[in-house]
Amino acid sequence: MKTTEKLNTHVNDPVRTRSNMNIPFRAGLAALMLPLILSACATEAEFLAQNAPAAQNTALTRGRFELNCPQATATVLSQKVTYINGIAAGGYEWTEYTIGVRGCNKQTVYMVACRDRDNCNAFSQTGNVFEGGK
Repeated sequence: MKTTEKLNTHVNDPVRTRSNMNIPFRAGLAALMLPLILSACATEAEFLAQNAPAAQNTALTRGRFELNCPQATATVLSQKVTYINGIAAGGYEWTEYTIGVRGCNKQTVYMVACRDRDNCNAFSQTGNVFEGGK
């Protein structure tokens, strides 16, 4: 018997549960993994929504200082979740936002990274402040 044939026969072998019910391994695995896969999508959306106000406030605070404009406003232009070193490898996830700050006829854009609501940092890729922002 080939190695692959041996593996295939074991994958389809029934698994005995505590209640002595026989369940094929594949069906059991699918039943366990499906809720995890479906919840991962909701978790990312919740993580982004949870950190968005802190990210916007971080960019707005820096933008008001750099633009010398207390009336400046901030707008989230894009957002995503980034995985550092992979979750399976013991890494962690960050939320990243691109946020535009505009006021006093000036504007600038920041990339804001948040580990959680209490740990956000705003970075400027160019350090440019544009005159004539609306």
